[in-house]
Amino acid sequence: MILSKKTLFRKNKEYHFFNLLIFVAILFLIFYLKANIISIKCPYSEIGIKCKTCGLTTSFRKIINNDFSDLNIGFLLLFIAFASQLILRPLTSFALFFSENWKLIRNIDIMLSLFLFGFAYAKLMLS
Repeated sequence: MILSKKTLFRKNKEYHFFNLLIFVAILFLIFYLKANIISIKCPYSEIGIKCKTCGLTTSFRKIINNDFSDLNIGFLLLFIAFASQLILRPLTSFALFFSENWKLIRNIDIMLSLFLFGFAYAKLMLS
């Protein structure tokens, strides 16, 4: 059964909207970090508890400003996972719009994104 382009878009409109939201949120994060606005302090650090993600905002800001000195590999991998979404979100929507095998594309997209974030998060927690 061959579906029209309009039907494929309707069938995946929530997924396209999700892709757009993720894309915009990551762009907002990058612009926020590039603007060097005073960031919100970690509630754990305020009470003196050190957590594995302390320094994440600072590390992302350093990466965006091309400062890779004294950088945890977990933070770098997590940044790469986020940055890859700037490519994967539009690419997935484009592929979904022009392909009739939309279930396979969505499943590959979900598995790839879960792998990227899972691997980066695991490296961050184990480092």
